[in-house]
Amino acid sequence: MKVIIDCDPGIDDAIALSVLLNDPFFDVKLVTTVAGNVSVKKTTNNALKISAFFKSNVPIAAGAAEPLIKKLEDASNIHGESGMDGYHFTDKIGYPYHKLL
Repeated sequence: MKVIIDCDPGIDDAIALSVLLNDPFFDVKLVTTVAGNVSVKKTTNNALKISAFFKSNVPIAAGAAEPLIKKLEDASNIHGESGMDGYHFTDKIGYPYHKLL
């Protein structure tokens, strides 16, 4: 099944993205990121790190930096500074395993 996933990778979306990238039933064509519990810069960085960890070459595109209707509520006090507190990836994102559009 061809999939485009739009997400804000904190822990919950990181798990969903991990499943999609590793289940042969899914053919992930694109990952887009948005601000959620943390900024879009941080969620995009999380998506890049997850993609590199699984040696995926799926393109990743940063999207909306804030919600369309209400003010962004940063929840890093709950989810950690990165939005994925407790999970540590290398700082090197890892060409050729990622592609930021």
